[in-house]
Amino acid sequence: MDLLKVWRNNLKGLQFVDHESKIMLRGAVDELLHNGSGKIITLDFKTRGFALKEDTHHHYQNQLNLYNFLLRKNGYETEDYSYLLFFMPEAINETGHFVFHTDLVKVKVNIEHAEHLFRKAIKVVQNEMPNSSKDCKFCKWITLPA
Repeated sequence: MDLLKVWRNNLKGLQFVDHESKIMLRGAVDELLHNGSGKIITLDFKTRGFALKEDTHHHYQNQLNLYNFLLRKNGYETEDYSYLLFFMPEAINETGHFVFHTDLVKVKVNIEHAEHLFRKAIKVVQNEMPNSSKDCKFCKWITLPA
């Protein structure tokens, strides 16, 4: 439980440091399940203001892949799937408490994709800052000193 408290902490989280680049990957898990097989299953909570679409879980694929990558890099076995538990408020009762509809979605994870994404991020961090572009939706938020 003490280790899980650290892993849930946004400032500490579950960590892995790439030995070559010395770059750290970190993620704070919501919950871990154990199914009796000795393997861990990650469970992530999501709150939404509207119903799920058929592909909603795809928006969280990288996050779930990376949680499993981090666990495996720390010596833990994980299942090849994770769960997303979506909470959608339906009503507020007379005591002021929310009533939620929930949907549990099982998502297959891909550890190889997570490692590829991490290696790609390392290359981005280690390279020169790219030139800004008028077509880049993020560049308008960055003002670099001359």
